[in-house]
Amino acid sequence: MRDRAMDFGVRSAKGSLVLRVLLVGPQPAPPFRGGVEKGVDLLLRTMLAAGTRMRVFDNYRTRDPHRPLWERLLYQLGMLRKFHRELLAAATDLVHVKTSSGINFYQNTLYALVARLLGYPVVFQIHCGKFESFYRSSHPLLRAWIRHSLAKSRGVVVLSESLAQRMSAIVPTARIIVVPNGLGDEERDLLLGSGRRSKTQVLFMGAGEEATNREKGLDDLLAVLPELTRRFPDPKWVLAGLHDPLNAREQVRGVAGAKVSGEPWIFRGIVEGHERVNLLKESSILVLPSYFENMPNILLEAMASGMGVVATSVGAVPEMLGGGEGGILISPGDRQGLSKALGRMLASPGTVQAQGARNRSIVEEKYSMSVVQERLERTYREALGLYEISMDSKREVLTETLPHVTPGDRQ
Repeated sequence: MRDRAMDFGVRSAKGSLVLRVLLVGPQPAPPFRGGVEKGVDLLLRTMLAAGTRMRVFDNYRTRDPHRPLWERLLYQLGMLRKFHRELLAAATDLVHVKTSSGINFYQNTLYALVARLLGYPVVFQIHCGKFESFYRSSHPLLRAWIRHSLAKSRGVVVLSESLAQRMSAIVPTARIIVVPNGLGDEERDLLLGSGRRSKTQVLFMGAGEEATNREKGLDDLLAVLPELTRRFPDPKWVLAGLHDPLNAREQVRGVAGAKVSGEPWIFRGIVEGHERVNLLKESSILVLPSYFENMPNILLEAMASGMGVVATSVGAVPEMLGGGEGGILISPGDRQGLSKALGRMLASPGTVQAQGARNRSIVEEKYSMSVVQERLERTYREALGLYEISMDSKREVLTETLPHVTPGDRQ
């Protein structure tokens, strides 16, 4: 058992307190398919990662639904042993667990349990837009385990105020902290440099997986696309991140038939890097008809590039769009509403430009990695009791600030 009375951190050459954080999360090779993977990558590039000597316990494993149960159990047992060795191999003050839902969450609760049994404080960060649904549909015993795991942590980080309220209803005793997603400085600067588009282009960005794209509302968009292109023949439509671009193309062509002259649609698979950035800079409207989202990175990217938005009222999307100031909000599965909203946007370029200007300014103000770093540093220190809290003024005072060091200073 770790000595709970020991001092946290080590002293830098300048005498500042340096915390040591072990981050639990997936670290696959790019391209990244999920928000957790991208979140890990972005966090590791920050000054906070350098300032906390952050290291990663990589729990990534490619999905294979055909693996037998005994193989999965043996693998997880081996990973727990590996995690135990990692905790003891280097000095650690806090364990930060990035998690989704389903089996991924249960696996991560086991890492958290090992850490707590060894005396290490744990902070959970939930990235999944379906977490509340996952909790509600779980067996009562599993719901009890979910509540126990979150309540025993030193903090539960969520991405939005709306999710914080829902999580507080699930685990009233947990300390819920809001830390939004953020854009990396380089990516943000590239997108903020987008100029005014000469032509209207509508963008849908999927995740490359058939089931996930169905949850992102791809079928709803494909259903309304032929009629919209008949009514508005000039705009271009780019549907990227598709599992089967050819099948999607044939589906739309089959419905549109001779009613549409030419083919104003482009169907693509996964796009990454500069190709993805260029698509965002060239497009004027993002369509995001998802059934589940938390705080989608594609929406942040679209907002930074100054796009107007048509999206469903799920997860943090209404919060990000200011309740409708930055885009038109519709209900999931409402194909008529989706068609009407896109029609309104296509008929009103001024509305698109006004939304884009609002969205760009909000990203600069609220969704930079500097905001993420500041809130996470505060969360780490609160978890370790390094804030002095005045009960009269409810004012929290940071006792010491993490030193600003470069990655080359890490030991």
